[in-house]
Amino acid sequence: MVLGSIATSQASHLARIYLENTCKATDPNLILVVRHTRVPSKDSEEHVLAAVQRESNNESPITRQSFVNEPSILQLLEERVKQDPPFKQQLFDYIEYSKKDKKWRTAAANAITILVRIGTQFNSADLRGIQIPGADLSYGVFDSAQLQGADLRKVNLRGVWLQQANLSKAQMAGVQYGELPFLEYDEAVEMVIYSPDGKSIAVALSVRRIIMYSTATWQQLWTLEGHTEKIESIVFSPSGNQLATASWDHTLRLWDLSTGECSHILVGHCDWVRCVSYSPRGDQIASCSDDRTLKLWDTTTGECLDTLTGHAGYIITVTHSPKGNQIASGSGDRSVRLWDTKTLECSHILIGHNDWVRRIRYSPQGDSITTFGDDNSIRLWDLATGDCVHVLRIPGWLRWINYSRLRDQIAFVNNDTAVQLLDFETGVLLHTLLGHNDNVTSIEYSPRGDLVATSSNDKTVRLWDVETGKCLRILTGHSKEVTSLEFSPNGDQITSISNDMTVRLWDTGTRTPLHASNTHNNKVWRVRSSPKGDLVASCSSDTTVRIWDVETGECRFTLKGHANIVYSIAYSPQGDHIATGSWDNTVRLWNVKTGALIRTLVGHTDEINLIAYSPQGYQLASTSCDNTVRLWNVPSGDCRLILEGHTALVNGVVFSPDGNQIASCSWDKTVRIWDVHTGVCTQVLTEHDGLVRRVVYSPQGDCVASASDDHTVRVWDAATGKCRYTLTGHTEVVYSTRYSPDGRLIASVSLDKTARLWDAETGKCRHLLNGHDDEVNRAAFSPHGDLLASASSDKSVRVWDVESGKCRAVIQDLPDYVWDIDWVSTSDANLVVNGCQDGSVWVWELIDNGEDQFRVRLRWSSTNNALVLRNANIQGVKGLSELDKQLLNQFGAATEPVHPQYEAPSNTRVGQSES
Repeated sequence: MVLGSIATSQASHLARIYLENTCKATDPNLILVVRHTRVPSKDSEEHVLAAVQRESNNESPITRQSFVNEPSILQLLEERVKQDPPFKQQLFDYIEYSKKDKKWRTAAANAITILVRIGTQFNSADLRGIQIPGADLSYGVFDSAQLQGADLRKVNLRGVWLQQANLSKAQMAGVQYGELPFLEYDEAVEMVIYSPDGKSIAVALSVRRIIMYSTATWQQLWTLEGHTEKIESIVFSPSGNQLATASWDHTLRLWDLSTGECSHILVGHCDWVRCVSYSPRGDQIASCSDDRTLKLWDTTTGECLDTLTGHAGYIITVTHSPKGNQIASGSGDRSVRLWDTKTLECSHILIGHNDWVRRIRYSPQGDSITTFGDDNSIRLWDLATGDCVHVLRIPGWLRWINYSRLRDQIAFVNNDTAVQLLDFETGVLLHTLLGHNDNVTSIEYSPRGDLVATSSNDKTVRLWDVETGKCLRILTGHSKEVTSLEFSPNGDQITSISNDMTVRLWDTGTRTPLHASNTHNNKVWRVRSSPKGDLVASCSSDTTVRIWDVETGECRFTLKGHANIVYSIAYSPQGDHIATGSWDNTVRLWNVKTGALIRTLVGHTDEINLIAYSPQGYQLASTSCDNTVRLWNVPSGDCRLILEGHTALVNGVVFSPDGNQIASCSWDKTVRIWDVHTGVCTQVLTEHDGLVRRVVYSPQGDCVASASDDHTVRVWDAATGKCRYTLTGHTEVVYSTRYSPDGRLIASVSLDKTARLWDAETGKCRHLLNGHDDEVNRAAFSPHGDLLASASSDKSVRVWDVESGKCRAVIQDLPDYVWDIDWVSTSDANLVVNGCQDGSVWVWELIDNGEDQFRVRLRWSSTNNALVLRNANIQGVKGLSELDKQLLNQFGAATEPVHPQYEAPSNTRVGQSES
């Protein structure tokens, strides 16, 4: 048997042997992964049934044994699909067979798992009645899919896009969503702490109260109130029946968790209480304070047993040794003190840190401690002698650090987005964890030390394999910065806290790495449709440009070569070339058909901002932070002219419709109009009071419109330079402006969360487009000019009727800020493309059913990481638990159709596209 030329690792080699042996054990002649029995491509139900009856492979491994949890075997099968299109069709056939006969359930579950893993999207697919129990659909895309009556028991729906899917009467008992219902508050969340057994959590809120929940049901157990200032520390007793809290109100409180009552108020400190620690037996607690004392308390009576003094600065942290015979305290006086719990004497003063000591960790045996200081050093101390036996210094300013004793490993992040894993003993760099696109706010090791979780201002949590450094999960759903996270005691769950005032509870899931993806891994700045409408290009902070097939979503080419953020892209008028401008100070020209680099345009001495082709395509203009505009000859790559005059960075440029002029705008608050042939500046437009962000010509070429930070759009006479109108109404920065294709309207978008439509002839506001919940970043007119699409940081796109000003469609639940938007020029459909901060690209079809609202259907997306269930029809679904129902309700699923459900033709089979 030959499995094909697949690059094999040891794991895949073993998987291959396993597959062969499994096949031979059943029937030496049946090895399904290499033999493809094709079913006649008939659409009728009779032909499908006949094909099922003729099928002889129902005893082969893929039909009788689940490979869903066998990553090595799945990887082999994925490679086979890529090499052999008939095998891919065979997988679709298995899903189709399962609609009629349950004997194909295992094959169908294997098949759809493989197809999802290779990026197949099932948008609007007819999956009615499929039987795929136990399948892994993680991060799959099933927009508007028809899943009525499907057997989805124990299916993994982690991060699946199911917007507008019809799940009515489906069997969904035991479905895994990858998360539980989230907790939402109207005040900030300060911290979350698990009980020792993981069965409950304590959530501390900024209003000085704590709410206790069961992690099994998310039911509220108790509300603990009494502190009058911020709660600084929360600790469960070892048995979990008591909770101790320390506060800035100078007190501690002990709470009985069987009743939710405060059993004792511990008064004695005369300044903020920073930290509290239970003894291993739970009979005592130690507290430390800014009053420079430690206090020991009896947890049964609340009596203060003793006060320990000696530190010369605020005491920041305190902890008991594993045996309870010692207490360690760390202070702003740069020292660590060790206290004997029997004699209450200070046995050692550990000197070595050059700044505050923030954290202390005992070894499991209690014979050493690790201390963390603001001096960016980590020190290991021998407790028998008090000697420092090892020091690891971290270069640079330290944002966050954590230590895994089990791995003897350090995880830290400086003032950037990369997390580094170091061997503590040697200081050798083990892995650099790259993926977050904003500052990392927290790092935690799992209890077993095999995972690292990181949270970030990019609103995500990432889960990493410590051994390989690979990203296993991207947990998305928070709408603002994630500030901290916590593993459950057994490591199976993570809680995350965000500035969106929610707490989310996630399953850590399997240790299988994320599927390989062709998508960007950082912010998408621009998306542009090709002149013919067959391609879409996107550029990103990940230094690449990607060219996508509009129909299939396939990434045709990934254009690599830039050494920094690619900030702008432009198609040539003929559509055969694409130009890219980067913060590496260069412009590159590429062949769209081959993806080959044609040439690199070098000359700018600072970052490139925007680029534009001339109407004929023979010239290219580029703007830069070096305060200049350059005009390039496209065929030769020569720089024809350097246009100098702006006194600050130039961030916008556009050719006039006849190609004889260009207009540029700058942070110097001016717009300049230049003669393309001579390079002479013919007009300087100076009436803006803030930096100018964008400039556009009217389609007739007689006017120029500019958008500014002074909250206005100004319309200028291109010939005389006189300001015809000042369009006022926005209350914040105006990011961008555009003319409609016929030149009758001007659109503007602003930080004030609105878009506006203006009459280009009179300068009056025709419509205030109000509906976004955050700043509006871009807007684009449809090719016919009857619609305007707006993109916002509220993770949505809105489509407006320009005549009435009514919103005709809302595309929401996108994974991140939407930075750019464009329309795809096609003769038979309204298609909108958008790019998001998380690196994803989405293409949507707007279907006009003659109603006020368009029906929106996802054509494809480059990736998906978030669970989306908005408007999914769950009417009559079987097997849902109360928690399931709560989660589905939170995510916007509906018990009856919100819009008329899309119905594919009855003879449409799985894997067959319908027109």
